[in-house]
Amino acid sequence: MLAWSSLLVQKIDLRLRGLAIRKLRINRHRVTEVAPHAHQHDQAILFLSGAGVQIAGTRTRPAKPGDLFMFPAGAEHGYRPTGKATPICLVLDYERVDGSKRSRQVHRQLGPVAMNELHALVSRLPRKGGLALRDYATVASVVSLLFEARSGGGPSPVPVPPAPPLRPKLRQLLLDPAHQDMSAPELARRVGYQADYLNRKLRRESGQGLRELRNSIRMEKALDALRSGASVGDAAASSGFSDPAYFARWFRKLTGRTPGSIRGP
Repeated sequence: MLAWSSLLVQKIDLRLRGLAIRKLRINRHRVTEVAPHAHQHDQAILFLSGAGVQIAGTRTRPAKPGDLFMFPAGAEHGYRPTGKATPICLVLDYERVDGSKRSRQVHRQLGPVAMNELHALVSRLPRKGGLALRDYATVASVVSLLFEARSGGGPSPVPVPPAPPLRPKLRQLLLDPAHQDMSAPELARRVGYQADYLNRKLRRESGQGLRELRNSIRMEKALDALRSGASVGDAAASSGFSDPAYFARWFRKLTGRTPGSIRGP
């Protein structure tokens, strides 16, 4: 059995400033060691989540989210797990076609802004099937972010589209009755993030996860409607519920009171 499972695999034929991009993968490691091995192509490995030990030749280095390792063709590398925090890694296979060669392995740490952009970009790529023409711009942006993280040389930066606005679009989705039962992964995908990362981002910014944020936004709208004298049905609709009875049960569970007891004159 392989020591990892692939969440995304895209074979690519794209040339960018002396680089031939061959394959982009998202791998989830299992709790087992990846024996040192080498490739005929260069490879970049970025830890998106989890932790472990990256093996680079005879050296080892602790790896955590944001750690980027770049291995030239022929360089031995592997992975050793530490605990149960098995990582998810972005893996890029590429070749140098401009005549330049790199013999030295590179390690860089990507900051929160770059990681935020990478999560948003990767979430836009299809998991199955081939890439559409528009997807190649996203791949180019991913490559740009990886190579901007290293010093000296490399391709000129490709403009990176900004991460999609989070709060306005998310708020709109959460308040839309048509999306009342939309799952957290789908909500996250609609705003350009992976569900786990979106939850971490929301908790870091507001102390609330996606479920808590959904309830807070809906409660805010419900209370505004009820205090202005709206009916329970209208308050339900304004806060994203299509079923007033379900809304009433939800409201009482969170507040200990019925919606009717809140209604203004």
